[in-house]
Amino acid sequence: MSTRAFVPRDEVTTSGPPEAPTRLPDHNGRLAVFDLDRTLLPGSSLSLFGRALHRAGMVGSRRLAGYLAREAVFVRRGQGVSGAHRLLAALLADVADREAGPFLDVAEGLGDELARTARPGARWLLDRHLAAGDFCVIASASPQPLVDAAARALGAQRAVGTLAEVCEGRFTGRLVGPFCHGRGKLARLWVELGTADLSRATAYSDSMSDLPLLSAAGRPVAVNPDRRLRRAAHTNGWPVLTF
Repeated sequence: MSTRAFVPRDEVTTSGPPEAPTRLPDHNGRLAVFDLDRTLLPGSSLSLFGRALHRAGMVGSRRLAGYLAREAVFVRRGQGVSGAHRLLAALLADVADREAGPFLDVAEGLGDELARTARPGARWLLDRHLAAGDFCVIASASPQPLVDAAARALGAQRAVGTLAEVCEGRFTGRLVGPFCHGRGKLARLWVELGTADLSRATAYSDSMSDLPLLSAAGRPVAVNPDRRLRRAAHTNGWPVLTF
């Protein structure tokens, strides 16, 4: 029985995430980490994924309506820790024992749409870091293939997302490694970027759930922050950007 993480076919040949931090190319220690939803994008990448799955006949109208309702709440006030975990549990239950390949195909085809949806100001920031020679990472609670698609289309060098376990070509309903949200996002980054010094990194996020990441970064920036993150940014003297 073979088990592996749900990541692009050409990037995974063994089971699970890397056992040790991977080594980054030399960028003189310059690193920029961008959250995806409500930071680079105005809303949720999962809502775009849900619409695409609906078009492909893989998600029914009722389920799509649920995704869009969550999207409306997310756009207004973000996603708290408990809400994010409830959504994760619902998504894992929805895909358990379903073939992973078709989901991967849909995710891989969404790169251009995700890039078109990106906020112009946020994309300018990303392009500025890339032009400066920084190693740019997109980190998100969204599924790894979706974050991979966004990173490729936007030109970022690395994508860090949530890894869903696949066994014999089907989802198991479990994760490989931590949920890439809150402290779990920082843990995933340590696995993927363990040789990088986050104290020299610039990090951009909209949500208080990313306080662990922003606190670890040498240059934290709050982007369209939720109310709690805005307060934390003012308390700590962090820059606040509003697009």
